[in-house]
Amino acid sequence: MNSINPKNEYVPLSINISLRRDTLRLLYQIASDMGISINEVLSFLAEDSVIDLELDEELKEIEIPDKCSLDELKDAIMKRKII
Repeated sequence: MNSINPKNEYVPLSINISLRRDTLRLLYQIASDMGISINEVLSFLAEDSVIDLELDEELKEIEIPDKCSLDELKDAIMKRKII
């Protein structure tokens, strides 16, 4: 997988996971169809699921309250012009 950050590099990680037989069968079929290993399929799935989660610099300053009213939420959204 390509990363926006050229300093990122692949780090080998050995893990044990439990899967349902149907899930394992599906992953095996995907790997077989693509001509790659199940490890590579899982690696691609993990990378793809977090690729857009890198924090934006301006989001690091945001504090999330334990609770707020609907009006407070609307005001916060309008101030940041999120939508």
